[in-house]
Amino acid sequence: MPLAFPLTLAQFMDLLPVSVLTFDCPEQVFTSRTAGGEILSADIGPRLWQGTIELGRMTPEEAASVLPLIRLARGAGASFLVRDLSRPGPRLDPKGLILGAAAVKIASVAANAREIALKGLPANYALSAGDLLRFGYGSSPVRHALHELVAPVTASASGVTGLVEVVPPIRPGAVADAAVTLVKPSCKAVIVPGSYQPGTPRRGLVEGVGFQFMQTLR
Repeated sequence: MPLAFPLTLAQFMDLLPVSVLTFDCPEQVFTSRTAGGEILSADIGPRLWQGTIELGRMTPEEAASVLPLIRLARGAGASFLVRDLSRPGPRLDPKGLILGAAAVKIASVAANAREIALKGLPANYALSAGDLLRFGYGSSPVRHALHELVAPVTASASGVTGLVEVVPPIRPGAVADAAVTLVKPSCKAVIVPGSYQPGTPRRGLVEGVGFQFMQTLR
């Protein structure tokens, strides 16, 4: 039976021998300058997570296991889940041991679409600036939102946080009670066409394999 898209972390990214990974959410901003020297700016598109994945040296046998998956992910309509390997979980609880089986959900989304509150956390659970969170929103298809906390926030004794700012801005469709992932948070991505580097066999090893990825909202 063929694999379904998006490929899960276990089906794709967790199998890659990643050596170098960049993970960023660059601005999509147009700027202009007035006659008075004022710089004006405006958003011209959604901010999407993107980056580069470079694989370490592989034996031919290792390459034979992962390269077909990359070729599959390069096809039209293909997608996969990707995550920032340097941030496996909250900074103060990277393995989620304190979080345990807590069912974290969105408590509320501010009208400014820049702030979010969470519920279902352990009592007094602390999140740090730079922590990532993921949730699904919309339908047909369900979209994958990935956001970074701008400031720290701590849950109350009942497991609810106050509003905390995140980047990128929260898109329409995010609603209260949506499930939130804090450990191995991911987003849906595609391989940027033309970015794939097939690598070179050298001294019995394959090296230099890599590609660029970009978040997709569909």
